[in-house]
Amino acid sequence: MKWLEPGRLFIGMALLFGGLFMVMTPPFQSPDEPNHFLRAYQISEGRFFPEKIAEQRLGGYLPASLLAVADSFAYLKNNYAARLQPGLIQRTATLSLLPEQRVFLDFANTAVYAPTGYLPQAVAIALLRPLGTGPLVLLYATRLANLLIWILLIAATLRTLPALHRPIAALAMLPASLAVAASANADVLTNGLCFWLIAIFCQPVVRGKLWPIAAFMAVCAAKVVTWPLGLLYGLQPKNRRHFGALLALGLVAAAGWGGLAQNWFIPYDAYAPHYRDTQTLNEGVQPMAQLHFIATQPLDFLRITGHSYARALPSTLAHFVGKFGWEKNYLPTGWLVGLWIALLSVICCESSSWTRRQRGLAALISLLFVLLFSITMYALWCPVGARELTNLQGRYFVPIAPVLALALSNRWLANYSRFIWPMAVGLLFLGNAAMAWAMLGRWW
Repeated sequence: MKWLEPGRLFIGMALLFGGLFMVMTPPFQSPDEPNHFLRAYQISEGRFFPEKIAEQRLGGYLPASLLAVADSFAYLKNNYAARLQPGLIQRTATLSLLPEQRVFLDFANTAVYAPTGYLPQAVAIALLRPLGTGPLVLLYATRLANLLIWILLIAATLRTLPALHRPIAALAMLPASLAVAASANADVLTNGLCFWLIAIFCQPVVRGKLWPIAAFMAVCAAKVVTWPLGLLYGLQPKNRRHFGALLALGLVAAAGWGGLAQNWFIPYDAYAPHYRDTQTLNEGVQPMAQLHFIATQPLDFLRITGHSYARALPSTLAHFVGKFGWEKNYLPTGWLVGLWIALLSVICCESSSWTRRQRGLAALISLLFVLLFSITMYALWCPVGARELTNLQGRYFVPIAPVLALALSNRWLANYSRFIWPMAVGLLFLGNAAMAWAMLGRWW
């Protein structure tokens, strides 16, 4: 039936449940949403670089009303007994922006993010700010902009990808995927561009190379760990003429922004003491010392990484399919298992035309992505001498998920595909409904 076609189904599910999640998640209760919002506002004013002041603070001079509105909802974070106060959203929605009343606001973790990840949010703010729109409405505008760009990019991916439309659509409409897509998070555009680039790079010939190159440079600047996706471009013989140039441009973008970010970055121990405890910074983190440890003791680092992933695997898998908010808010175990069954079953129903060698390269690209992610997380998040790699959240692996699906896809369950796809659609629908119910119970 037409409504089971992956493209149509994704758009319908994303609009329905993405819209619900956008409204049901209280303001600033998505991962790092206050700081993402502040960074997006800064970029909307044409200021692409953060401000670093002498007191060892990082952020920017922004309207004081932005922080006032964010602080109104701060009591909900990590307070599982707290519920949204009746009328709070309506009261804060009436607060004016007052753009001339500015103070220095700290957003140390997102200040070093490349501006490319905030283009949808920044455009929405820039369009509404002249109309006298208040801070809270601007936040919801950034959420809507992100949700729409996610829908557009995944729809473009499904039109471009030559095969595996059902697995990719399933990945994009997982409850956790839509919960992030309906927030102000900078990862929404980056993840969507990664899906689209994977589809582009899987084509026999990449036409109109300017846009894919620009998109690849944008995602590499936003997250250096996405650079291995460029290796997909070389899978097709006709693309190898420009293969080296693409990879070089990606490295230039990553290294260029990374060098700037390194100059701005202020570790917890050096940050202004009065402000550092409100920032997403960890005590004892020294990136260069950690990178030195990795370079001099690579086998020890690999042991730490393997042990850490083994310990974090259950929570990482749960986070990937059924997590919402920035606390430990997960769907019940039964729903998590059901969503994974649906996803893996769909992957085992169809296959691409890739050769064994191409699948092997896709698996290698996935491993390289994980390795780069582990290095950056260990350097930027873990204190010197840490014997465990932490913060292995499932949402960080969304950009590589389509490549893994391409590498693992097979036809083991092809004879049952006419039953498996409707079953998977049902589980995805019910899983998203369960997510909405969980949000209702957590915050309302």
